Amino acid sequence: MKKQDLSIVLALSIAAALLPACDLINPDEPIPGYIHIPSVGVQTSEAIEGSASSNITEAWVSVNGDFVGAYALPATLPVIAEGEADVIVQAGVKDNGLGSTPDIYPFFGNFETFVEVEPNKTDTVRPVFRYSSSTKFAFIEAFDEGQHIFEEMRRGSLSQMTQVTEGAFEGRSLRIELDTSAAIVEAATTARYTNLTGQFTTSVYLEVNYKSDIPVTFGIIGHQAGGLAGAGQALFLSGFNPSGEWKKIYFNLSVAVVESRLSEFQIVFQTAIPIENGQLARDQAVVMMDNIKLVHF
Repeated sequence: MKKQDLSIVLALSIAAALLPACDLINPDEPIPGYIHIPSVGVQTSEAIEGSASSNITEAWVSVNGDFVGAYALPATLPVIAEGEADVIVQAGVKDNGLGSTPDIYPFFGNFETFVEVEPNKTDTVRPVFRYSSSTKFAFIEAFDEGQHIFEEMRRGSLSQMTQVTEGAFEGRSLRIELDTSAAIVEAATTARYTNLTGQFTTSVYLEVNYKSDIPVTFGIIGHQAGGLAGAGQALFLSGFNPSGEWKKIYFNLSVAVVESRLSEFQIVFQTAIPIENGQLARDQAVVMMDNIKLVHF
């Protein structure tokens, strides 16, 4: 055999030997199936848990026990699996309405379903969440009864806060009117709430539906057990910006409650017509709120 022919045979032999190795290095990639989550919902026992309104913005998804990611809704996510898959979805919200602080809302139980995963096939899942059995409601204020739980402090007049059906979110809502004669309103719950912290874990949130011309800030007033009325100091934490449409927000009060080392708490809010160039930016403003819930473990 000629030297040239021998070189060709040797090269072909080496190439043939390398083919299986190439398959090991670059194996065929599995073809995923897909799960589509167009929307989510909430169910409540209204008499016990109040309104089912929600603002769930992300789905935190696990498949067959493996966390696959947190997805902004609506979402379509790839799944590398074949056959029946155990899918668990957890409700994600933005703490204090901030996009930089997405988190699993601890008071909703997981939604679990089974999906038959096939390559290139899309299955649609519509999770429905319920409050977990361990959720405690310190108060639920829907403003549908004759008297609500908030009273004004130091400023304004009680006539500024009324319960109305016109423009309400559900049933009746709280309407707060401000003008040049009463440009600031600060109000707190008439009652103090205790036992908000758990033995092993603490989660304290305030849920609020709102529609407003001006910003509103919420916070807590902490007290020692048996302390004098009015002795606590208001700590304003976070709030919402103006919105011409009804929205929902989840305020995370957990850290403030724990770090206060106090045992009794009022919920407080403050709103004011903004000042621009030393003058009120507007002559009148309206704030509306509904379905305020203080929930905790």
